[in-house]
Amino acid sequence: MCPAQVPYAQLINDFRDETSTPTHNKLKWAEHAAIHYLTKPYRKSLNTLLRFYQKLGLNKLPLEFNKYLPAKISSNNFHKTYPSLAPTKQGHVALFTGCATDLLDSKTLKDAIFLLQHCGFDISIPQNQRCCGAIDLHAGNKSKALELAQENQLTFSSEKYDAVITVASGCGSTLTEYASPLANKVIDISDFIAPYLSTLSFKPLKASAWLHTPCTLKNAQSKGANIADSLSNISELSTHSFKTDQMCCGAAGTYMLTHKETANNLRDKTLEPLKQNVSDYLLTSNVGCAMHLRAGLKQAGLNTIALHPVSLLAQQLKV
Repeated sequence: MCPAQVPYAQLINDFRDETSTPTHNKLKWAEHAAIHYLTKPYRKSLNTLLRFYQKLGLNKLPLEFNKYLPAKISSNNFHKTYPSLAPTKQGHVALFTGCATDLLDSKTLKDAIFLLQHCGFDISIPQNQRCCGAIDLHAGNKSKALELAQENQLTFSSEKYDAVITVASGCGSTLTEYASPLANKVIDISDFIAPYLSTLSFKPLKASAWLHTPCTLKNAQSKGANIADSLSNISELSTHSFKTDQMCCGAAGTYMLTHKETANNLRDKTLEPLKQNVSDYLLTSNVGCAMHLRAGLKQAGLNTIALHPVSLLAQQLKV
């Protein structure tokens, strides 16, 4: 984020598109294939394959790919709608599932649905939604990113949606850059539920957690909700925050794959305070950050669990 407001992200993306800069030429064939299939609708079947992969215990092999995976990948089969479970209905929202989150972190989506229901919202999950377009945009494929944007604009155009909820700040920040009414409806899950958490009851949790704020949430999408304040609804939970000048964790979309040395150095610097004060959880609001930081935790031999903040809130919610 430039203090002089120079739009570097736009300049870089336009340059990559106009020069066809092959940003994926540093990827191994397996990584390139994973990114390619990640953005396709049939990633639903990939989720099944990955769960079978884990069932066979292959995720315990010393492969670099396994460092990024959560301990358990959940099914990404969702209903089209979920009803409010609160005494008073507050409204109707749509949930943006994304690509990497849908494939690798559907637990966060389920936890978001659970919390939204108890906050008083009906939830729709449009079946024909597409990826946000960030991966293609950063890879220099602007035309494909615009195509995805147009499809999502149509998908989420219904006036019945009071908001479009995102759980991955990378997706959220990309959606807010759409030149359409959709951009004005997009809001991060933590920002959205903050006003309603005081009406809910949470079980105490004697544990400690570090709270990581992704660059995309800190600099582009957040509307100012203090996630640490939201987590204070869980009594006995000790929360540590990184310094306000905390650097990028190094994930940055596919950057953690295309520029591994730099990305890993940034990650190590980010994790340094946690290594000095080990906690039970590392909470972050972006699936890419979670994957990259999880790999760093495993490399450091730490048993700290990387989770989305809403997952910890959902885990402790009294129902």
